[in-house]
Amino acid sequence: MAQHFTSTDWQKINAEFNTSAAKYGLPARRSDSVIIGSFNIRKLGDIKKRTDESWQLFKNTLERFDLIAIQEVMENSEGLYHLKELLGEHYKIAISDSTGAAPGRRGNGELLAFLYNSNRIEQTEVASDLSFDRSYIYNTLFDNRENIAKSLNEHNKEIKEWEAKVIANKALNKRSPTKPTQSIPVFISFIRQPHCVSFRLKGAAGTEPYNFIAVNAHLLYGKNKIERELEFKALIEWLTLRSKKIRTSRHPNLILLGDCNLDFGPSDVMREDIDSLLKSLNKTYLKSKKAADANFPLLSEHPKHGYLKTSLRQTATYDQIGIFSTDKRLPKPADNKIAGNTAGDFDYGVFDIGNLISNALQGKDIDEVTAKERKIIYKRAEFDITDHLPIWYRQPLPK
Repeated sequence: MAQHFTSTDWQKINAEFNTSAAKYGLPARRSDSVIIGSFNIRKLGDIKKRTDESWQLFKNTLERFDLIAIQEVMENSEGLYHLKELLGEHYKIAISDSTGAAPGRRGNGELLAFLYNSNRIEQTEVASDLSFDRSYIYNTLFDNRENIAKSLNEHNKEIKEWEAKVIANKALNKRSPTKPTQSIPVFISFIRQPHCVSFRLKGAAGTEPYNFIAVNAHLLYGKNKIERELEFKALIEWLTLRSKKIRTSRHPNLILLGDCNLDFGPSDVMREDIDSLLKSLNKTYLKSKKAADANFPLLSEHPKHGYLKTSLRQTATYDQIGIFSTDKRLPKPADNKIAGNTAGDFDYGVFDIGNLISNALQGKDIDEVTAKERKIIYKRAEFDITDHLPIWYRQPLPK
C-alpha cells in the first residue's frame, strides 16, 4: 500500500514551494489579470483521508486561482468545503448535483464544482447541465440502428463467453475474469453531464466586462479510445454551435475547463483534428467556411515550455482549457505563439507538482532520478495529493 509523505518530506516540499513554485509552472497573482483553470483532485471527499500538509498544499496552490473547476468531488463533499474554509470567506462555491450515476444505482457518480474568488469574479444567473435533447438521441439511435444492433450482438456473445468462464473458474477455485464492458459505436449521452455556470469579470470603470459561461466537464475514461473520442467531439460540437448562437446573449463566451481524458494521439495531431471538426461544423450547420473561434492552448506548443502534460506521471494531456469566444479581446489560437511574452498578458501552463516534489526530496528533476525513486514519488503523490496536475490560463482584465 502507498504511504504518506513524512513530516520531514513535507518540510522540504513546503520549503521548495515557498521559494520556487513559479519554477514548476504555478502562476503568480497580479492585479491586472486573473487566473482561470481546472484541477481533477482524486476522490475529493473525506477530510481524514488526506494529511493536514496535503490540504495546506491544495490551499497554497488554489489561492493563486480566481476561478477553478474541480472534478471528482465525492458525495461526501466535506473536502471541497474544507478547501473553501482554508481559502477564506471571499472564495465561493458553485456546484452540481451528483452526475454519472442514477440514484440508488452503481455508477461513476461525482459532483462538479467551481471555486471562485468573489473579490475578482462575479457569479451571474445561469446554472445548468449540458445535454442533448431527446429528439437528438432518438434520431441518433434510428440513424445508427444497424451498427448499434451489430455492437449489441457482439457484446451478447462476449457476455456468454464470460459467463462460461466464470462457471469454469469457480469450479477450479480461480478468480472470475473481468466482465466485458458495453460500448456503442455512436455518441448517445455524456457519462457525466458537464456543469455550466455563468460568470462576469470586470475591469476598470468604463470598460466592457467579460461575460462567459464556464463549462466543467469530466469525460469518459477507459480502454475504448474511440468511444472517448466520440464523447469529446460531441462536447466540442455542442460548444461550437452554441457559441455561434449566443453572440447576442448576455453570456457570449464559453470556457471549457475540465478533465477530457484526451490522449488520442500527439497534441499537434489532436489540434489538427479539432480544427477539421470546427471547419466541418461551421460549413454544415452554420453555413460558413470560417472556423469557429475556439482556442485550446494546452494542445499548442508553449513558446517557452514546449508541449505540456497534465497527468502527474507526465504521460498524457488529459485536462483541457477550451475558449470558445465571440469577444476579440479573449485569447485566440494565434496568441498561443506569444504566450507569456509580457507580464500580465495572456499565458497558460501546468503546475508540475511531481517535479516540485522530486526537487524537494531528491534535489533534481523528476526525469533525472532513478526509476525506483520516481515510482515512489508518484505513488505517494497520487495517494497523498492527486494523479492530475492543475492547469491554468492568465486572462488580462477587460480594457
